[in-house]
Amino acid sequence: MQPPKDQSLFLTVFIVVCVTVILGGWLALPVHKKVVIEGAEEPAEETPSEETVKVEPAVTPEERIRQMERIIGLTEAAVAGLEKTGSQETGSKKKGSTP
Repeated sequence: MQPPKDQSLFLTVFIVVCVTVILGGWLALPVHKKVVIEGAEEPAEETPSEETVKVEPAVTPEERIRQMERIIGLTEAAVAGLEKTGSQETGSKKKGSTP
């Protein structure tokens, strides 16, 4: 078999045929319908009551703000400590490196 002269046309036709076969097979599948069994009761749909709708949040916004402020304070203290030790180390390296 020799290769087609117009390969882009061949590829386009091949893709269109594949998509058509896939869509045709998909449309041939049966539609899913709800199965009704005689004598079986349908489950009652529950409507949300006021008790289930009103839920107390686990964490209040004020509590979350206090937690974040505490974490920011700890982070600032840690950064200040690192800056202090970093400046001391660079100062000692400069003193030790000079002849």
